[in-house]
Amino acid sequence: MMLKVSLLALVLSVGMLAPASAQSKKPRKTFKQILLMADSLRLQLRHSADNGCMLQWGDSILMAELGKSKMNEKKKQRFMKHYAKIQRRLKMYDRHLFIGDSLLAANYNKVKYDTNYIARPNARWTIKLRGNLSGADLLTTAKTNGLESKTKVMADCRGTLSMAVAYRGVGLGLAVNPAKLAGKNRDYEFNLNSYSNRYGFDVVYLSSKTFHGHQQVGGNATDVHKGDISQQALNLNFYYAFNHRKFSFPAAFSQSYIQKRSAGSFMVGASFDGSKTKVKGMTIRLNELAVGAGYAYNLVPSSHLLFHLSALPTITVYSHDYTKMKAETVESEAESPTIRNSMKYHFPSAIITSRAATVYSWRNKFAGATAVYNYSVAGDEDHLQVRRNKWRVRMFFGFRF
Repeated sequence: MMLKVSLLALVLSVGMLAPASAQSKKPRKTFKQILLMADSLRLQLRHSADNGCMLQWGDSILMAELGKSKMNEKKKQRFMKHYAKIQRRLKMYDRHLFIGDSLLAANYNKVKYDTNYIARPNARWTIKLRGNLSGADLLTTAKTNGLESKTKVMADCRGTLSMAVAYRGVGLGLAVNPAKLAGKNRDYEFNLNSYSNRYGFDVVYLSSKTFHGHQQVGGNATDVHKGDISQQALNLNFYYAFNHRKFSFPAAFSQSYIQKRSAGSFMVGASFDGSKTKVKGMTIRLNELAVGAGYAYNLVPSSHLLFHLSALPTITVYSHDYTKMKAETVESEAESPTIRNSMKYHFPSAIITSRAATVYSWRNKFAGATAVYNYSVAGDEDHLQVRRNKWRVRMFFGFRF
């Protein structure tokens, strides 16, 4: 009987304690509540940055937590003495950051365009995720003693993943090549570009040892394997847009501006193409400088959509092209002399750069794709001619805040 009473009392006590513990337990925050809290903190941080106190933003929170703590007064005084030194440094850093931010804001908000056609995003920060795919191919035609040979090769496609962060138009990006990290690709590519409404430039450097294809001499065809041909190439492109008050080049390629209405512009530009190609004991050096003019157009069928198309052909005005190869000698131990032959200029020697883009925007997000194609030709078909194609496709997704 006593055992039953004890068990009953235990059950009743547990039943009475369960609601009390359930009441004392704090309810979990929903995902929406967490987002609202994060947005509230973001707004507080932005307000502090506007007042030049971004790094000191957490002072009030720290002081409130310190007041709630059970730390004795002596430890609190010791902590505040040490923290006062940190506060002085934070004030100094905040002052410098505020000056720098004011200069960036003044430049970012400077209106040098027609606001009926072009606008700046209201957000300060832009984060972009990008996937890049690029490739190159090479076609050489040579004639020696009436015998024609053609070599057509292409390099392995290179894929990279990158992330870019921009603040008031000043950005920094980081890209990785998964295939190169895994040791499956020996090629290297470096891209640098800067676009503004008035002018901009591209710099592309490529080092490739994965060219492969075939060579045809007379009626005989032979395979060209990876490693037989290596190339180092540098390509620079510059443009100047005349209608820069209504037409925005970066609206399509860097998304640092917004094209509100359709507009186009005539452009002038310059290109430099330099390369060093090694193939079967021969080195081909090309240095071409070209100038020309073209046209670009941004089509805006709706407030969310943008299409871009442009072409900038340039004609070579300066060339320094030649080949080097070692002459055959009878004595194997003797060092072979190097024979250098200049490549004849043939009109029209040209460098053509064309671009295309599609951008879709909604709310504070945007996504799209861009493509850049570069074609160059140098030399003479009666002696030696080199044609080079290079392309890059980029897909991206980003958001502003």
